[in-house]
Amino acid sequence: RRVAERARGGRDPARRATNDGSRRSDVDRARLGAISLVVTGLGAAAAALMVVGELSTVASVDLTGVDEGCEVQLLDPELRDRCELSGFDRHGGALLLIGALTLALALAAGIGASRPAAAGLAAVGALVLAIALLVDLPVTDDTGAIGPRFQGAVASSGPGLWLELVAGALALGAGAVGLRAESPYQR
Repeated sequence: RRVAERARGGRDPARRATNDGSRRSDVDRARLGAISLVVTGLGAAAAALMVVGELSTVASVDLTGVDEGCEVQLLDPELRDRCELSGFDRHGGALLLIGALTLALALAAGIGASRPAAAGLAAVGALVLAIALLVDLPVTDDTGAIGPRFQGAVASSGPGLWLELVAGALALGAGAVGLRAESPYQR
């Protein structure tokens, strides 16, 4: 029948279906490309924020009523080091390694459209949020060894804590987007 239709100038129904499908796949490819960029971009931003957060102040102690800062006022070098705690002081560089892992997972989940990598990215985001909320947040109101020696000691959170929270949320979000996206290999 197809041969007879082609001979009469008719279009091949199988060819027409292929053409319609290829138009849909162009739209699908564009959508997957946009999702890939979102997952990769969010994951890369999360990784960068993890690194910056690890190098930033997570918690600090300020001595109220003292013109000089905490570091100047304290003569004991061990106490002076407790005036500001960076993420590195708190975690020993763990978020640097987790940030590198996050970037690798973001590339695999975004560009590679890997669902296991997207799940890993979401898990890493949840881990970073847990570190920020369960490990770092409780110390932001603790004056530590400085408090008993100075009545005006006040502890507060630093920008590193907020960077960790945002980084964890971005990684979790990137993983969720990657998991919700239809993989190009699922057809």
